[in-house]
Amino acid sequence: MRVEDPGDLEDALRAAFAHDGPAVIEVMTVRQELSIPPKITVEQAKGFTLWATRSILSGRGDEVLEIAKTNLRELALE
Repeated sequence: MRVEDPGDLEDALRAAFAHDGPAVIEVMTVRQELSIPPKITVEQAKGFTLWATRSILSGRGDEVLEIAKTNLRELALE
């Protein structure tokens, strides 16, 4: 099964577990989408800030902007 919409994941998992035998679920994700834990530690925030700063200073600011756009769009959907 191939899942492209997050809303379809639960049904796909139910179908896979109900299937008698092996099942494969292919879940399409956005490479730049961040997984945000329920609580963000100071070390996590520090690490992300360090990555973003290094990326911008090394000329990869477009990558930081792409991650911001992707994740803001996902937040708007929720």
